[in-house]
Amino acid sequence: MSTFSEKIKEEVCHLKYENNALKALIFSFITNKIKIILTNSKQEWYLESNFNFIIRFVAESLKQVFKIDAYFSYSEISNFTKKRTYRLTITNMYFVNLLEELDFFNTKYITSSKATEDEKRAYLVGSFLASGSIGEPTKSIYHLEIRGRQNNYLRTLQSIMIHFHLSPTILQRKYINLIYIKKASEISDFLKIIGAIDSMNYFEDNMISRDLSNQLHRLNNLDISNLAKSVESGNEQIEMISKLIKHNVLETIKSKRFKLFCQLRMEFPAKSLKELADEFAKHNIKITRGGINHLVIKLRELYNQLD
Repeated sequence: MSTFSEKIKEEVCHLKYENNALKALIFSFITNKIKIILTNSKQEWYLESNFNFIIRFVAESLKQVFKIDAYFSYSEISNFTKKRTYRLTITNMYFVNLLEELDFFNTKYITSSKATEDEKRAYLVGSFLASGSIGEPTKSIYHLEIRGRQNNYLRTLQSIMIHFHLSPTILQRKYINLIYIKKASEISDFLKIIGAIDSMNYFEDNMISRDLSNQLHRLNNLDISNLAKSVESGNEQIEMISKLIKHNVLETIKSKRFKLFCQLRMEFPAKSLKELADEFAKHNIKITRGGINHLVIKLRELYNQLD
């Protein structure tokens, strides 16, 4: 089953890019993915990914923009996951020419006002295809991260993200360098920026559903809490009323409202003050929640006088 990150990458690989934007995308991808190998005293450069569609997308892009035919291969990792690693190999001669053409999209250019919005967006697409991931929208924590081998590369990404009003953080440790975003709204914005609109809609739908579920859960907890308080208050009032009855105090009270309140409270121990006010209405007596509260205060005063 595809992860959310994989679906995003598939979506952006099916988008159409102008040549300059595609160059920016490839430059970003290569900067973070390129490796070198020596075979028979010859240098070969290669790109690797766990996703076949990414390597094929890069291969087609290289052919479209630079007329480069790269060698495609794959190897299978012998573990329980049976994952394959897909490789795109570029000969040294082709790679040198490629670097010369792509050098135009260096950090100084791509972060400047000279670079177009499409080029900046495509640069982010390349970075995400190379080493980006977003946590599953159904999980409780929102998280976007892009790993980078070079600090300069991460700073370039940070500059471009800030340009698009995002607020990323760079984390640099001994064995890991990455840039990440944790705000759900900014992760959604990032998906929109790179053109992954279907993924953005899916992310936002899940975000809204989860927020609604959390809100209903909080309201449910609040209802339970209010019910517990009503029961506790009701039991306390019943105890006070029982003492008034025991000492024949209730018989001396002339207020019909107070006597009805005591009667209703004994009958409905768990009802809230508002619900008691509704019971008063059934006896053709209009009273507010505040009015009931005054009767509770009166009850407490009479109870305290007995001590």
